Amino acid sequence: MKQITQQKHRSLFHGLFSRYLLLLVLVYGLTVLMIAGQVKIAFIDDALQNIDLPAEILLPETFGNENALFSHAIPANDRPRSIYPLILEAMTTLRFDDIRSLFGSELPGFTTYNTKIFSAGKGLNYTNLPQDSPPPPQMNLPAPKTSVPAKKQTEQQPKANQIKKTVYLYHSHSWESYKPALTGQSNASSAVSADPSLDVIHDGTVIDQELAANGIGSVHDTSNKNVMLRQRGWNYNEAYQYSRIIAEAAMKQNPGMTYLIDIHRDSSAGSITTMTLNHVSYARISFIIGEDNPNYSANLYLARQIKNLLDQHYPGLVLGIIGKTKYSGDGVYNQDLSKNALLIEVGGVDNTLAEVDRSSKAFADALSTYIKKLKN
Repeated sequence: MKQITQQKHRSLFHGLFSRYLLLLVLVYGLTVLMIAGQVKIAFIDDALQNIDLPAEILLPETFGNENALFSHAIPANDRPRSIYPLILEAMTTLRFDDIRSLFGSELPGFTTYNTKIFSAGKGLNYTNLPQDSPPPPQMNLPAPKTSVPAKKQTEQQPKANQIKKTVYLYHSHSWESYKPALTGQSNASSAVSADPSLDVIHDGTVIDQELAANGIGSVHDTSNKNVMLRQRGWNYNEAYQYSRIIAEAAMKQNPGMTYLIDIHRDSSAGSITTMTLNHVSYARISFIIGEDNPNYSANLYLARQIKNLLDQHYPGLVLGIIGKTKYSGDGVYNQDLSKNALLIEVGGVDNTLAEVDRSSKAFADALSTYIKKLKN
């Protein structure tokens, strides 16, 4: 009798223990699923970011998940790929629709072809893509001898201060200049300068003034990044990090300032970066989009809208819209700070300041038109 009672207690204990374990498994399992649902898996997110599906495909495909008849509205060759190739591509970085991904990490110099051409202007191809300029020799450019340009700009500010600040203009590589402007100077061969009237800061000043003339308020950062980096003990590769600090501070002071324009110049030859329209020469403009940032699609949309406006009045002025990942450039370019962030390259090393001025004004006019359309 005693043995029977002990067996009943044991079976009861085992039953309760089994139910307890099952309950624990269910609770922890649900917890893990809830956490996993909130966490973004980086490589899957990157793969989804790279999917470029037109609306006419995406819409029927979305409804096709609910009603199979919608799927037949898309030709078989145009239907999106299944999830399995996407997962494999995310894990291996190989793209079945792009043979370049197979050789990109194997052939020397082939990583350049990781760059994506979203929109190509006349003459642009994978052999003459815009290139980042090399760092100044030993990062040892002298500081400007005079602050006269800065004073002149300050004197003009009160009039612009009456306009709401919308655009932030800055220069991660403020030392980039143009050879024709440096004729006779020792740094002409490398086309770098610390004079804001001769480097890309000059471009920003022209854009700033044209925006103000169009009723668009802006803030123009004219700081010498070479000097600032040296003071911090930073090198050329940290220029974007430093300009990010300045941009974030400026955005805090002006919450309505959502357009961030980082102004550079290309290192390509004048034959690529120059165009003639109505017997007048211009420095061609390139848009660089960082693909490794969450605002990538929105920034690309902005670039395309500005290009469309420029194409209407200055056909051929835009050399192209180029996307760069961390494998072919910075990959972010601080464009994660805003959905209206762009990196533009105005001309190249061989362009004159007159050509640069014309293109800078054209860009400012197009940007002004776009901003005003959104406000109306």
